[in-house]
Amino acid sequence: MTRKMNKLLGAMAASLLLVALVSPATTAADEPTQATALSTLVVRAGDVSAVINQAPFGLAFRDAAGREVLGSVPGRGRPTHSLHVSDLLGILGDTDVLPPRYAPITFTTGTVSMTQVEPFPIVTANPFLTLSAGATYSLTDVRRTTRLDDGGVRLEVATDDPSGRTAIVEVRPDRGNAVRTQVQFRPSTGIAFVGAGFSSGPDEAFHGFGGRRNAIDQAGESFFNWIEQTIFDAPLLGGQPQSGWYQQAQFISSRPYGFFLEQSELARWRLRSDRDDAWQVESNSPGLRFTVAPGSAPEAIGTLTAITGRTPVPPSWQVAPIFAQTLSGGTTGKTPATYEAEIRASIRKILELDLPYEAFSFEAWWLLKRAGRLDDIIALIKDSGMRPLVYFRAWAGNDGQGLEDDAAYETAQREGYAATRANGSPYVFSNTLTPGKQAVQLDFTNPETVAWWRERVRMVLDAGADGFMQDFGEQTMWAMQFHDGSTGQTMHNGYPIVFHRTTRRIIEEWHRDNPDRTEPMFYVRSGYSGRPGSTAYESANWCGDYESNWSRTTGIAAMTTDMLNRAVGGAYGFHCDTGGYMDLLSGPPSRELFLRWSWYAALTPGNRVHGGPVRGQKFPWSWDAEAARIHRDSLRLHRAAEPYIMRLWREAKRTGMPITRPLWLAHPQMAGAHGIDQEYLLGPDVFVAPVVVRGASTRKVVFPPGCWRHPETGVSYSGTATVPAPIDRHPYFFKCGTTPFLPPRT
Repeated sequence: MTRKMNKLLGAMAASLLLVALVSPATTAADEPTQATALSTLVVRAGDVSAVINQAPFGLAFRDAAGREVLGSVPGRGRPTHSLHVSDLLGILGDTDVLPPRYAPITFTTGTVSMTQVEPFPIVTANPFLTLSAGATYSLTDVRRTTRLDDGGVRLEVATDDPSGRTAIVEVRPDRGNAVRTQVQFRPSTGIAFVGAGFSSGPDEAFHGFGGRRNAIDQAGESFFNWIEQTIFDAPLLGGQPQSGWYQQAQFISSRPYGFFLEQSELARWRLRSDRDDAWQVESNSPGLRFTVAPGSAPEAIGTLTAITGRTPVPPSWQVAPIFAQTLSGGTTGKTPATYEAEIRASIRKILELDLPYEAFSFEAWWLLKRAGRLDDIIALIKDSGMRPLVYFRAWAGNDGQGLEDDAAYETAQREGYAATRANGSPYVFSNTLTPGKQAVQLDFTNPETVAWWRERVRMVLDAGADGFMQDFGEQTMWAMQFHDGSTGQTMHNGYPIVFHRTTRRIIEEWHRDNPDRTEPMFYVRSGYSGRPGSTAYESANWCGDYESNWSRTTGIAAMTTDMLNRAVGGAYGFHCDTGGYMDLLSGPPSRELFLRWSWYAALTPGNRVHGGPVRGQKFPWSWDAEAARIHRDSLRLHRAAEPYIMRLWREAKRTGMPITRPLWLAHPQMAGAHGIDQEYLLGPDVFVAPVVVRGASTRKVVFPPGCWRHPETGVSYSGTATVPAPIDRHPYFFKCGTTPFLPPRT
């Protein structure tokens, strides 16, 4: 860190300490305990249990064999001051100016402030800077205990807060083999963060947390849960590897157990980042709720996703390849006839090259509807043997791109359909798509907004569309106010849950009214965990606006990490834009990148071509006949695997076991498995090692235990091997003796 940055942090520390901190006591204010003579209490939940130590307070969680898999970190020392500076865009980094306090349960009084990027296009609503300061206290001894009817226990616990604040802790059985802990305070005012600390060690790996791209094991990392637009491979522009459009406050530990933080507020995780022997999570909330699921990784995944949600099983056509006609350069200046001509030209090429797409997506549907051409285009797509898909987004804007009714922006403000400022006026922010234009976030906690949204969705379905992209969801500002009384503090992460749940209920209602039509689908970009989270409502999720490059931050080399991290949290219906989407800095994909991405998409749960909003979309026919043929072969491989993918999807919905599986989950004893993030299993019998390096003609592969055979060449492998990886072949392998599906003949 530079000397200038140190001076900046020092100045902020001094200022905040003078203004915001309440000086903690120098001695603990513990009162004599009035708990029972027993030093521990036990709460049983199915086959697992929680053990509560009363003096001092602490928690331990045991698996079905009675082994402790997670235990509170021993409390250390007296109350402390805390000061934290974090910048999620990467300029200042993430800094504890004062060291954090570790204890079983801590709480920090004082202040939290958030500065967000509002006027900057592309990354609107990302936090630029968070500052928190206060005095950190902890729970001490249990004073009273009460047994609850469900087998749980309610505890009154003293704290070392000199004001005499106490905590009410409830430890109860959760669904399945899981224990839920809830912490509240009396009084609850003036609390900025509440945290829980647990013992750890170098043997513990932390897997999950949603669509993060930095690593498949977060041990040693410190980060926030905050959904955001992360477009470019540059810190200033949101390219932070731990950020993401789709985040989850849940993980699977190698110890083994699963952990789910229920809060949607900003949460900070320290996973052995500043101590070798402990991890901690803190939530910017007046209380804390978390669930622990002891057990092996498959057991913990099954238990947690039964609570937090699993992506529903779609009709089989929804896993088939989709072609998306992007708005190359937007529709500004384009006539409906020009846009229609682009669509017709793409359909002609798809048919001419015999590309087996099942659906055709076009975004500017309102542009065509306004010109009276929507019905004809929908009919053309259906006559061409594909299903029509359109586009919706979480906000209404005045960009004039033809993505919605031109009057929607004004209507949302006039009728109160938008989130507001504290004074009740609509909260207007920078339009992400078009610099200089504005937008408002739709408020789906308002029944009138829901009714308006229902009319819009039903209109396109009645017109013949079979589904749509449901875009955005990350634009909720900290200061926004919502109809149900919530604010951006809780709704920033929670917004996708409300958004996707609203749409799911509308399309289910529409399908009941139209049983002769196919079940509609909608695929989403933003997501978060909950009881349940957005996974319970979406038809599928896509990776977000990845760049057309080879990077491990926002390009092709980031996809497997992202896919596997979110899959273990129930969001296993993953796909990405073939070739990447964002091309502003990288330019359009090269022929090599597009074809490698085509092969990658071939053995993932979804498959979609869509890209080039600025420099121009690259199509499968943009290069030469050989490139178009290779792309067609990749689509045919995906289509051959679709029945197998559907079987895995049904299994995932039933058990939580994801469609795409990291090696640490399938083979936890395999050497190095907890760090392998560029290989994966598609179900138990297909192993995939995509090529994500420019110019490669071979691929070094670390195979899972056993024998694996390339089904097209017939060559078998085991251990570690370097395999051929020409541009017209995908490195994938069947477990010897199995035939999960019949590969197409090339």
